[in-house]
Amino acid sequence: MTTGQPGKTVDDRWERLQDLFSRAVELPEHEREAFIAAETGDDKDLKNELLELLACDVGQSTGPLTHALGAAIDATTRDRRKALVGRVIGNYKLASILGHGGTGTVYLGERADRQYSAQVAVKIVDNAPIHGDLGLRFRAERQILASLNHSNIARLLDAGETKDGQPYLVMEYVHGEPVDRYCDRQQLDLNARLKLFLEICNAVQYAHQNLIVHRDLKPANILVTAEGSPKLLDFGIAKLLDTGDAAAMLALTRMNDRLLTPEYASPEQILGRQVTTASDVYALGVVLYELLTGLRPYTVPSSASQLELERSICISDPQRPSTAVKKAMEAAEAIEGESPIAAIALARCLQPDRLQKRLLGDIDAIVMRALRKEPQHRYGSVEQLAADVRRYLSAEPVVARQGNWLYYSQRFVRRHAFGVSAGAFLIVVIVAFAVAMSVQNQRIAAERDRAANESKSAQAVSEFMLDVFSAAEPFKAQGKEITARQLLEQSGMQVRADKGMRPEVRARLLASIGRAFRRSGDPERSLSYLEDAVHLRRQMANGGGLPAAEDMSELAITLRALGDMNGSARVINEAMALCERIGGQRTPTYATLLTNRGRVEFASGDVSRSRQSFEHALALNRQVRGPNDQEIAVVLLDLSLVFMWMDDIPSVERVTRQAVDIFRLTANDLHPDRVLAETRLGEALLMQNHINEAGVMFESTLEKQRILFGNNSRQVAEVLDSLSQIRRAQGQLAESEQFAAEALGSAVNALGAEHAYTPYFRTAYASALMRRAKYTEAERELRHSLDTLAKTRPADHQYVCSAEHLLGEVLLETNRLADAEGMLTAAMNRWKRTDAPAWRAARSASALGEVFYKQGRMREAEQYLTRAYTELAADDSADRDVRIKARQRVEHFFIANGQREKLNDLMLATSGAAPNKTPQARPN
Repeated sequence: MTTGQPGKTVDDRWERLQDLFSRAVELPEHEREAFIAAETGDDKDLKNELLELLACDVGQSTGPLTHALGAAIDATTRDRRKALVGRVIGNYKLASILGHGGTGTVYLGERADRQYSAQVAVKIVDNAPIHGDLGLRFRAERQILASLNHSNIARLLDAGETKDGQPYLVMEYVHGEPVDRYCDRQQLDLNARLKLFLEICNAVQYAHQNLIVHRDLKPANILVTAEGSPKLLDFGIAKLLDTGDAAAMLALTRMNDRLLTPEYASPEQILGRQVTTASDVYALGVVLYELLTGLRPYTVPSSASQLELERSICISDPQRPSTAVKKAMEAAEAIEGESPIAAIALARCLQPDRLQKRLLGDIDAIVMRALRKEPQHRYGSVEQLAADVRRYLSAEPVVARQGNWLYYSQRFVRRHAFGVSAGAFLIVVIVAFAVAMSVQNQRIAAERDRAANESKSAQAVSEFMLDVFSAAEPFKAQGKEITARQLLEQSGMQVRADKGMRPEVRARLLASIGRAFRRSGDPERSLSYLEDAVHLRRQMANGGGLPAAEDMSELAITLRALGDMNGSARVINEAMALCERIGGQRTPTYATLLTNRGRVEFASGDVSRSRQSFEHALALNRQVRGPNDQEIAVVLLDLSLVFMWMDDIPSVERVTRQAVDIFRLTANDLHPDRVLAETRLGEALLMQNHINEAGVMFESTLEKQRILFGNNSRQVAEVLDSLSQIRRAQGQLAESEQFAAEALGSAVNALGAEHAYTPYFRTAYASALMRRAKYTEAERELRHSLDTLAKTRPADHQYVCSAEHLLGEVLLETNRLADAEGMLTAAMNRWKRTDAPAWRAARSASALGEVFYKQGRMREAEQYLTRAYTELAADDSADRDVRIKARQRVEHFFIANGQREKLNDLMLATSGAAPNKTPQARPN
């Protein structure tokens, strides 16, 4: 773009204008007119611009040149920004200016090709042309940032360079408002603000795990949608624009030419030192400070020099949040009218004095640790910061505060107010009872012999109660209504109230009650009984021995049922260490612990380790229990799930048939594990294309599952999902969709919409919708699945990979190519980081090749399409439909480009591929 005289670029003209201003400003005012006339000549525009610059020179000692240059920059860049409105950048037309900052201008963009309606935010970086190695690095970094897939992070959709060499970034457009403004407008109290802050921390921690540092966290970069969900903007943009040159890095610290916001920048950023995740921890501390107090820890004027900036942020200590509010209250007493601190406190539903007291102590400690000058003295990660905030919300002691016994006692009482009150009352009762007993000491002595005889009776009663509790377990109730539940609850209260009961007997009763509650579907009620039983066992000789390990095993199962995988693993490791210490490694108890460890590993996505644990448990069970014990069949079913994830279908059928044979010898038709084994065998038959045989087995097991667990249960949902796969293989897509919808409904009603297992059924339903071209509904279900998985599963869990891949296919089918590229790239890379077979990553690569083809990127399209098809054709475990689709894509590509010879060569090279298989039932 040119202006003024022909051949003069904007930058050349600006350098000329700056040179004339520097010379003119040093002249006395009476000499300036002649100087200007001589230097500008006939160029009236240059003369007027120079006069405007001189007029902006207010003559202050703090730097007239700086003020004049600032005004000139505003005057010249304003026109540049407006001139870009209406231009097409990439696939987007710039509709309006959303805002501008130190690194560039953000425009609202709309699709220019009208293929579909979409709004994006297009950020054009000022004065940063990309050349050579920097261009390669820019493109590499943008691919990394585009792979960030988190519900609270606005995604980078595309990036490139304008014709003038300026980098631009195309980002998801978020309809929201800055987090501080949102919290004040909604008048959120402190707890609500802290919970919202935790969501922000989760997003930042996710990015850190993907080796991305934000570098510019501030309320303006954290928008909250109308639904109350925070979205982080500009993630990694500073890194994207970083040249890696030391001189350039030093320049980034200058006041008027840096990629950071001084009020929220860490000391190491201000000083131009290495930026790490600790820098984001510091910025989060500033954001938290502002959210809670409405004030900032530092007040940095926009015209501050480098030395003043370093002194404020790098040397001076910020006030504690409570202290800042207290001083604001004192300042408010000296002014008339409504004080600012009153309005701040009102926005937090508090009076100023109450706000100051709420901040005192724990919150002060959390914020001040995040704001430590030295990075190594802050929280070690964002997760540690978030953990301390969660401890505060749950009234637990925070790590940042080094409290004494009184502090920990106060936190304990606050968390357990009811229990402490009840305990105090119980102590009073016990003291009164002790006084009464002392008065009747002679009577007690006289009845001692009778009490000894009654102890034997008490033991007999304890054994009887164990039998009663066992009768309430659903495995013996055979699906009938459990009428012993009320008796179970009453007996539990009696056992806890009887302080004179021997510890061994009491621990056995508590563990039996807890096990009965868990097996009847109430793990939350089970937890406290099992924890009490384990606590009693730990106080006995040898740590309670094998009975303690058995009770720990039950506790671990309950914790896993409640979704606490870390807690379950911790208890299992403790129990196994106890067995090893007392020489109990070759016992049924140790075998059960190995099985439970494998289940935790499998639920956490570690398929390889879970297989090792299950195989170890299987071998040990056969040694200590015999070849036809039901526990062996249970482990075989667990192992079949591992083989299913590995696509080793013959092994699935082999181990499942072994389990069915054992159950048919040892259990009746309605035994829950026998029904499960028959269901799993049906899945193996389906995967090997024995459609009719599998369908008959599923219809039979569906009725049994409904008798045992009711219509709304995970077991029924799994059979319905399998019947959906049967109808799909039979070409009955409408019925397949209906069964998938019923499976999802059953799972949601039984487990809840946000349970860790529900996304599997939701993804399967979305897959059925896609086969009927219902892409809008499928996209809604898949995004719901990904949101739930982000909260309940590890980032690289295979459920996440499946949902991402299917969503990428939906975006491809609806021609949202930039979004499809990012989603499929993320799915492909995530598959590679799991233990899944290689064909699953190749499936995503094939779809990605189709995206490149539609984008006109022919070289990349050919590379991805041919490589993916070659891998799929050579893998006999690959899904049949996936292989067919990959072949169709590569055929279409070569035929459309008139390259039939290449196609024939490719088909010839892959002609020895293994035969196709039926579609896989699980996973998607």
